[in-house]
Amino acid sequence: MHDVLSELPITDESPIDLTKSTCPTREQRLSVAINAYYGKVSDLVKGTREKTLVQPDRCFEQSGNCLLALNAQRLISIRDSVLLFHSPIGCAAGQHSSHELFQHIPVEQGRPADLDFFHAVSTNLTESDVVFGGYDKLVAALKEADRRYSPRAIFVVTSCASGIIGDDLEGAVNEAQPHVRAKIVPCRTEGFRSRVTQTGYDAFWHGVLKYLVRKDVPKQKDLVNVTNMFSYTWMDKIEISRLLGKLGLRVNFVPEFAKVEDLENLGAAAVTAPICPTFADYLMRGLDEHFGVPYFKEPIPFGVKNTDEWLRTIATYTGKEKEVEELIKEEHANWIPKVDKIRQGLEDIRKGLVEQGLKKENERLTAIGAVGQGRVIGHAAFLEELGLKVAAACTIDYDSLIADSFDSLVKEVGDFVILVSTFQAADYANLFSRLKPDLSLQAPFKGGVIKSAKTIATIHWLRGDHHPSMTQAGYAGAVGYGNMILRCFQNNALTKLLASFDDEPYKEWWYEADPMHFVKGKDDIFKADRVKIGDPDHDEDHGHDHDHGDTADHHHVHVHATGHSHGGGHHDHGDEHGHSHGHDHGHSDGHAHSHGAHVHRLHPCEDSDPARREACIKGREAKQ
Repeated sequence: MHDVLSELPITDESPIDLTKSTCPTREQRLSVAINAYYGKVSDLVKGTREKTLVQPDRCFEQSGNCLLALNAQRLISIRDSVLLFHSPIGCAAGQHSSHELFQHIPVEQGRPADLDFFHAVSTNLTESDVVFGGYDKLVAALKEADRRYSPRAIFVVTSCASGIIGDDLEGAVNEAQPHVRAKIVPCRTEGFRSRVTQTGYDAFWHGVLKYLVRKDVPKQKDLVNVTNMFSYTWMDKIEISRLLGKLGLRVNFVPEFAKVEDLENLGAAAVTAPICPTFADYLMRGLDEHFGVPYFKEPIPFGVKNTDEWLRTIATYTGKEKEVEELIKEEHANWIPKVDKIRQGLEDIRKGLVEQGLKKENERLTAIGAVGQGRVIGHAAFLEELGLKVAAACTIDYDSLIADSFDSLVKEVGDFVILVSTFQAADYANLFSRLKPDLSLQAPFKGGVIKSAKTIATIHWLRGDHHPSMTQAGYAGAVGYGNMILRCFQNNALTKLLASFDDEPYKEWWYEADPMHFVKGKDDIFKADRVKIGDPDHDEDHGHDHDHGDTADHHHVHVHATGHSHGGGHHDHGDEHGHSHGHDHGHSDGHAHSHGAHVHRLHPCEDSDPARREACIKGREAKQ
């Protein structure tokens, strides 16, 4: 790959090399691929173009990301296939919840009546296998999976354990393939390969492109590939099928609930259209280079304006330019009055807050949302469409493939704060506490910081939610999702209930700290002039901490993620002696510790100056 940072491209133009066993990581092929950042979006783009951003190290983490797990959530639903984990049994255990996740979707809405195709098996690597190797177990498991289920394909996903062993994955596949009828698709998804989630998706698409997509299938001008992802809902699938069906087009949704045949036919489509541009980047470029299927990355069909352009772009590849204008006119007649009603409802709420003295005359309602970097684009534009101001966005990782899109987004909706943090609940609690948005959009696996806003709404509840309010894509999504947001403003009983709990999961100093507090050497890493939460200019742009008077209606509280460490844990302060110190802040006695310059101590009790630190500690003890 590239030897120095200056040689790395901002966007990846290197060919998709299907002679390789797997894809390069996003860190290897891009100038910027990180999972920790805090600052303005404009500064993030600036740092990307100047190539001054590098992957930082954390000295404390509450949780982590897993390339294997996030891929498995998608692959488990591919019909007539088996998902084989070359891993200890624990890596596979969680996938049995998929049946529960999807079984409540009515069959009338297109769910397969029989969900018995969810097949997940494991090589069950043990301590002995880690020492002596798991190669033979893998070959045997491939043969057994084929015998037991007679699938059309077997997807083999690798784990940290198998990666550490160094088992010859491709050798095992080549040995087993002559003895099984299914096509074996190896996917290198070891969790330690990359800190960027998107690398796991690339590894899966590499296997699909190399082993499954066929070149002998005739082109089909009415076929559109749509790369759906786990965080969009079943209702989105219905809405997209409805819209493209009206244009006389067929949709090939991949990978979730696709048949293996659908993956084989990816090369026959007229175009590949994204729902998330970074999730499917590797697939789209691979289909273009090796199978002649064109693609586009933007826009995303989220909100009325972007749905219009998404449909028009598809129409240019399928010869439906005339039909799409007729469709848009028809859809607008039905949906625009409903969107206008939602917008007016939100404006009435804003005016009510102005009358109560809780908002300034021209101050808009503010919101924080998003999860993946691709969703930031769709969320921000749609929230602006509804008349809300984007205070900030959160994303689990970031890479330079999205830099141009972020640049365009800033020009469209204005600059805002972005927090890149991979499921770190404390980081989210910090951000939401200080910005105090009027609307907090949350997801169940994001970190669960849902006690920090005046109004709580959901981003999604995974794909198993079939309620109309969970529709986000297309025109039905603009109305369904918009209505959900409006209802949450109209009924904030949940916020009041959460506010009634007194216990805070984190110490007071954390809510005053920089969200990147636990990132080593952050001032050297983040060269851009980053925003400081609490700066006067920032508060003016993104909401004010008013005296609300009636605190029952406007509490700002915080919640942690279930099952994660709550402010405690082991963190390496990197002191001058090279020792590692573990401190449980969740149960500390209030005394702070300082262990060197790798982490800036923003709270006075953790100041590097002994006199200031001692004075603060004595003051805290006196209060107690």
